[in-house]
Amino acid sequence: MNNNLTLVAKLKVKDDAVEQIKAAALAIVEPSRAEAGCISYDVHQSVEDPTVFAWYETWTDKAAIDQHFEYDYVKNFFATVNDLAAEPPTIVVSRKLT
Repeated sequence: MNNNLTLVAKLKVKDDAVEQIKAAALAIVEPSRAEAGCISYDVHQSVEDPTVFAWYETWTDKAAIDQHFEYDYVKNFFATVNDLAAEPPTIVVSRKLT
């Protein structure tokens, strides 16, 4: 059985924060992908509502996810999110069934 975990996050930002969040989100893609436990890390923006962003990440295990959230660049990203979010982000960690 595959023990990898998938993290799916959704963030809705204020109308005037779209470009700032997009830049901040893109800035953490490469360092996140370079983390030892990262299998994939992708950021998406809704075509129907540009204020909605989604992350689809695959990690080797929960320890890798926990470590990801400890890096300064991730903490700094969340500090930015806290100021610009229109609503609290949602994060779901799951395991693939098929």
